Amino acid sequence: MGARVAAETVSKSYLPGPGASPVDALLEVSLVLEPGTFTALLGPSGCGKSTLLNLLGALDRPTAGRVLVDGRDLATLGEDERDAYRRKTAATVFQFFNLLPTMNALENVALPLLLDGAAPGEADARAAALLGEVGLSGKERAYPYELSGGQMQRVAVARALANRPALLLADEPTGNLDSKTGTQVLDLVSALVAEKGITVVMATHSSHAAARASRVLHLLDGRLVP
Repeated sequence: MGARVAAETVSKSYLPGPGASPVDALLEVSLVLEPGTFTALLGPSGCGKSTLLNLLGALDRPTAGRVLVDGRDLATLGEDERDAYRRKTAATVFQFFNLLPTMNALENVALPLLLDGAAPGEADARAAALLGEVGLSGKERAYPYELSGGQMQRVAVARALANRPALLLADEPTGNLDSKTGTQVLDLVSALVAEKGITVVMATHSSHAAARASRVLHLLDGRLVP
């Protein structure tokens, strides 16, 4: 079952340096995402897409407003609770994959399970099954440098699914891929929504990628725009 996500007049400002004026990354953003939906955040670089994903993933806290996931205000979570939220509820897939280069595909996918206390045999079995689900059976022992960009992104998706998250956050997941491979990754993300009921939020600057979502929200200069 996917997560229900709500942002209530969320703003985020940063201080770029000592004595500098605050820079507004998000301005009074409000939205509701129902469980099992696929939403695209569409906009140019610097419009606030990644900032919003970071808030939904509890990687940062808003300057004002609230982010609620299944009714929980993420800003009220302690550090241990935030770590547990990122391990078990919300997972992120990044543009540049963020795979560990010294670990093979199976080890990369098994790592979140081991960190959550799974036995090594159990973690390896689930990792192998997930690699099969994303079309990488036979690549378990391959290291990231031996894989194509699309294959690395599939490993990253499998790793994100390891602990059965309710919310998948994808930050420009096709931005480093050619169009054909990007389409394959989007097919995979769409299937996650249809088959597993995961709530997916994807940040992208590509209108082609955004068209795969069931809902598109446009961001410009930190604000949601029509």
